[in-house]
Amino acid sequence: MNNESQNNRVKNLLKKLITIILFTGMGSIIGVIIGMLSEGDIFMIIACFILFGLAFTLQLILHEVGHLICGIWSGYEFVSFRVGTLTFIKENNKIVLKKFKVMGTGGQCLMMPPKGNGDDCPYILYNLGGILMNFLVSCLCMILYMLFPMPKLVESFLILTSISGIYDLIMNGIPMKVGGIANDGYNMFSMKNDSLSRYSFYIQLRVNGLLHQGVRMKDMPISWYKLPSEADLNNSLISSVKCLEASYYHDRKEFDKAKECYENLLNDAPNLIKLFKNEINCELIFYEIIGECRKEIIDQLYTKELKKYIKLTDCYITRKRLMYAYALIIEKDTIKADKLLNEIEVVKKTYPVKGEVESELEIIDYIKQKYLYDGKELLCK
Repeated sequence: MNNESQNNRVKNLLKKLITIILFTGMGSIIGVIIGMLSEGDIFMIIACFILFGLAFTLQLILHEVGHLICGIWSGYEFVSFRVGTLTFIKENNKIVLKKFKVMGTGGQCLMMPPKGNGDDCPYILYNLGGILMNFLVSCLCMILYMLFPMPKLVESFLILTSISGIYDLIMNGIPMKVGGIANDGYNMFSMKNDSLSRYSFYIQLRVNGLLHQGVRMKDMPISWYKLPSEADLNNSLISSVKCLEASYYHDRKEFDKAKECYENLLNDAPNLIKLFKNEINCELIFYEIIGECRKEIIDQLYTKELKKYIKLTDCYITRKRLMYAYALIIEKDTIKADKLLNEIEVVKKTYPVKGEVESELEIIDYIKQKYLYDGKELLCK
C-alpha cells in the first residue's frame, strides 16, 4: 500500500470517528433536554438551551486559558487573548481591550515564544494546554455531578459543560483541519519530526508578538522568511512563512516582489488551505489595481466566493485598504472612498496589531498621494 492510500485510509477512519463522536455528543445533549421535557417545565427547557450555550462558551474560554497557563509555564510571554471579537492585549505594560475576529475560530490565545533558533521552541505543552484544560474541567464537572446532590439546573450545567469539554478535546486533540485551519493536534503532529515546521511555528508567533509591540515587518530580518527549496509549502505552518516574506516586501512597498511571492506560493502549493488562497487573492487584486490595472484580471480574481470572504473579514484593516483602493481607482467613487477612510479611522483605534496598523496607514497615504492628490487618473485596460 502506497503512502497516498495509507493517508486516505487514515483520513476516512478519522472522519468516521469524528462522525460517531459528534452524534454521541449530540445524543447526550438531546438526552439532557429530553430529561427536562419529561418534567414538563417550559422554564427548565429554555434554561437547558441557555445552559448549553453558556457551557460551550465557558469551555471555549477555558481552552484558551489552558494555552495561556501552559504557555507561561513554558517561558512564553503574553501577547493577546481573544474571545469572539473581544481581544485583550498587552500595551505599555497594561492590559487593554481591542476588537478583532478570525474566521473559523471562536477564540485565540497568542503568545511570544522565548528567544531561540526556532528548533528548540517549546511547542508541546503550549499546544496541549487547551485540551488539557478542557479535559480537567470535564472530569471535575462529572466528579461533582456524581458525588454531590445538586439542583436540577446545576446538574444539567455540569453535564453540558463536561460534554462540551470532551467535544473541544476531540476537535482540537485529534489531528485534523477544521475549515481548512489546522488544530492543535495537527500542529503538534506536524512539528514532531519536522524541524522546519517547528521553526515556522516559532517565527509566526515571534513576528506576531513583535507586530503587536509596534515593530514593522520591514524592520525585521528578511532572513527569517527564507525557506529551503525543498520546503513543503502545502504545510500551512511553512506556507505562512512565505506569506510573511510577502508581507515584508509589502511593507517596504516593493509590491512586485510581494506579488511574486504570492504567485509562487499559489503555483508551488496546489493544496494550500482555502484561507490562505483567499488572503492571497485579496492582495493580488490590490497589486493589480495599483499596478497594470487590467480589468479582466481583476474581474477574474474578484469572484462571488472572494466577495463573500471579503465581507466576512471586513474588520481587517488590510481589507479596508483593499476596498478603499477599489472604490477610488476602479469605481472612481470618491464618496464611497471617503466613507471607507472614515471606517479606517474607527478600525485603527480598536485594531490590536500596532505594527500592521502603521504599515497599512502608510500604504493608504501612498494611494491617496498617487491617485487622488496628484490628480492622476488610472484607466483600466
